Amino acid sequence: MFKLNLLPPQEKKRLELTEFAFLLISFGCRLAIILIIFVVILITTYFSLFILVKAQDNLIEVRQNDEKTQHQMEIEGKIEKVNQEARRIFIKQSELIIWTPILERLSKITPSGVYLINFSYRASSEEINITGWANNRDKLLVFENLLKESPYFEDLNAPLSNLIKQTDINFSFTAKPVKLLEEDKE
Repeated sequence: MFKLNLLPPQEKKRLELTEFAFLLISFGCRLAIILIIFVVILITTYFSLFILVKAQDNLIEVRQNDEKTQHQMEIEGKIEKVNQEARRIFIKQSELIIWTPILERLSKITPSGVYLINFSYRASSEEINITGWANNRDKLLVFENLLKESPYFEDLNAPLSNLIKQTDINFSFTAKPVKLLEEDKE
């Protein structure tokens, strides 16, 4: 079957424009309906999430007011205070000199014929003063070398008065203690 269009060209143009306008209006209406549906879904989602968040906030508030939660928060606060105190004590302990290994080492390296009379520590200058008696100079020099080799003492100073006498020597040494880590101690 044939379609004959006997309309003049101006009418044909107007008819095409009318058809295009109808197509455009129908597409616009469909797009508007889809947008309206999308906006309605978004609004319902927003309100349902708002209600959920409000309910969660209320639940959190109830839990915070609960006695168990209050008790748990008090315990957590106490634990935090204890941890801070333990950190402070650990820092203080790392600054201390542990004297037991130093005195043990000193007693091990002291040769026979050498006697220690005094062992003192002056905190202001951080110096150790060791005084004693040796029956001869050779044993005193051996003791001095052992002190210099010891990992517990540094900057060992021996006055020349230690070497004046050959026998029956009253000696003194000054040194600085070395703060060793727990792994370094023998």
